[in-house]
Amino acid sequence: MFGFSLAELIVVFLVILIFIKPQDLPEIAHFLGRVFFRLKKIYRDLKETFRELEKDFGIDDLKHEINRGIADEATKIKEEITIIVDMHGNEHHVKNLHELRPDLNSDELANEIAESTNTPTKNNNS
Repeated sequence: MFGFSLAELIVVFLVILIFIKPQDLPEIAHFLGRVFFRLKKIYRDLKETFRELEKDFGIDDLKHEINRGIADEATKIKEEITIIVDMHGNEHHVKNLHELRPDLNSDELANEIAESTNTPTKNNNS
């Protein structure tokens, strides 16, 4: 609990009992309870105020637009990434195949990929 062991908590409670009279403990507990619930109410009110400000300024709509844009870009990146598996079974993520073979155009690259994977391509007429 909060990084304290049971032995440490017992020592802390014993020290509190030594410095605070046992008859004062209910008053102190009542005071700490009131402080805790006031702080909780203040936190709840601040949270509600921030929600109202978000609605007033339209921040919620901006969040949705940003998240949608991020999702769109993520799908574009996933579509551009090619996974190449070497002969040892290791996967290599390549952003653009033209980085590997800049000397080939798109059709030649597609044909070479098809030949290496033994699958026919759309452009291959054989």
